[in-house]
Amino acid sequence: MKRFERLVPVITAFFAASLAPAIAAPALQMHRAVYDLSLGHTQPVSDVTGVDGRMVVEWRGGPACGGYTSLQRVVTKVGLVDQGVVSNDVRLSYWEAADGSEFRFTRTEYTDGELTDRQEGTARREKSGEIKVLREGAEPLTMPSETLFPMAYNRELIEKAQAGQRVMSRPLFDGTEESENPTTAFIGKSLVTQGLDAKVEGKGSTLSAMKPWPVRISYYDPAEQEGVPTFEMGYLLFPNGISATLSLDYLDVEVKGRLSEVTYFDPEGC
Repeated sequence: MKRFERLVPVITAFFAASLAPAIAAPALQMHRAVYDLSLGHTQPVSDVTGVDGRMVVEWRGGPACGGYTSLQRVVTKVGLVDQGVVSNDVRLSYWEAADGSEFRFTRTEYTDGELTDRQEGTARREKSGEIKVLREGAEPLTMPSETLFPMAYNRELIEKAQAGQRVMSRPLFDGTEESENPTTAFIGKSLVTQGLDAKVEGKGSTLSAMKPWPVRISYYDPAEQEGVPTFEMGYLLFPNGISATLSLDYLDVEVKGRLSEVTYFDPEGC
């Protein structure tokens, strides 16, 4: 079930940090979002017969707090042709410095109730701009200076969306792969949405009153970034940082995510 390990980390691309002064910054909202997961389309070669699950994403912090923290969890039951139903529980937590200088991450995975993987490490940006990744028991890894952590990645994505630009290509490191992933994001024109029935608690902006951008991001293997993407993700990105209508495309199978609940946190809380 390794191909589904991006169900949690991809959601890190759904939230933006504060924008550059030249752009009018939206009122971004710290929040918890719950997504109901289900099987979308499949290709004839796929061995997946069904997907049922839930993904929870929580964000707190901000520039005044010195950084952002995220707690994310996805629990799925996946039907497979030869294995029956396999349950997965993937948990991701991280902290990213507001200035993009440091990124700390922990990822834990359980399969059918047993611990099957745990990764923990720190990535720091050096004076040269290069990034050093440190994991216990592993040699230090160097990534190129153009690599962005999730918050910085989204800052650039939102800046381009607000400026009317349609394409962004940047390597992204979110702590789930050994090294960075080259990505290309395609940004559509903002649109009016209908039919969002998510339950909303707390004080925050009404989703129906905002116009989100449709976004689709292609992820590539660093050694084959000119070829076919290994994974693609589509979603609606609202100006306050909430995302909806997820499509997680593993090429032979698609997982859909419906936003079902949103809880807004106090914007002053760290």
